[in-house]
Amino acid sequence: PLLGTETWPMILVSWYGANAYSLWANNRLWSNYRDEAADPEGSFLPTEAQWEYAARGATPRVYPWGDAAPTPEKLRAGLHRQKLDYTAQTLPLAAVNEELGMSPFGLHHMAGNVWQWCRDWYDESFYHHPEATEPNAWNHHPTRVRSERGGSWVGPNILCRSSYRRGRPPIARGRCLGFRCVSAVADIT
Repeated sequence: PLLGTETWPMILVSWYGANAYSLWANNRLWSNYRDEAADPEGSFLPTEAQWEYAARGATPRVYPWGDAAPTPEKLRAGLHRQKLDYTAQTLPLAAVNEELGMSPFGLHHMAGNVWQWCRDWYDESFYHHPEATEPNAWNHHPTRVRSERGGSWVGPNILCRSSYRRGRPPIARGRCLGFRCVSAVADIT
């Protein structure tokens, strides 16, 4: 990492790079990856449903901490300034261990800081389809756009709601786009 960025979330990584890392981190051969549709362990990026549950728990909440409005003490969002030239050292990112955007499970940055890639292909109407009610549902039908969740330091607080979802082409990379991995409980015990 560049000096001064060692504790930041991983950024500037495409969905493909995030997926490859998730496989590597779970001791899977990322070099054999072709298509996850036929493989339930084809990715260790969270599904949108897993991500949302991790963000707000079993009780619906507007934000990971509850329904209270966002404040700078709760998350890193809405900090982008137009016409400002950022360097690696001046991006307004929070360190991964800062207690911001905290979920009921103690997960950091489930709101704000950087968007997080999800496993799903993005479909605006996916949650209106019957298959979305299946256990461990995820959209594996290609749409040319992958899902992302969580909001970031660039956009306004409203995009950091636990239910807010959007997508980007999987080749996209950005200074406000990162990821987190999931693992099977058996893999970490």
